[in-house]
Amino acid sequence: MAIFKYFLLTLLLELPIVLFAYRSQLSKVLIIDILLNLFTWPIITFLYINTHIPLLVMELCVFIIEGIGLKIFLTGNWTKAMLVSFLANGFSWSVGLLITKILLIN
Repeated sequence: MAIFKYFLLTLLLELPIVLFAYRSQLSKVLIIDILLNLFTWPIITFLYINTHIPLLVMELCVFIIEGIGLKIFLTGNWTKAMLVSFLANGFSWSVGLLITKILLIN
């Protein structure tokens, strides 16, 4: 069950960014972003645990997949979708690295 804390943390970090960027579509954004994360998060978690693929490579793939999802399901152009995905995923990745570093220090 502890692993799901990381999923919730991911949502808590990424959702505000996506919600702000697509604030005119709030109810739709909430559902779409949660579904996109429900698709990408288990895949990246599985790959992280079971392969030697660098985390940065996996995160770049997630950013692209979620950016495509944002473009397909929400109103906006490709630039906006990819920028929002990059910012949201970059923020959650950075916080994850910071948390990992703090936990390893203590």
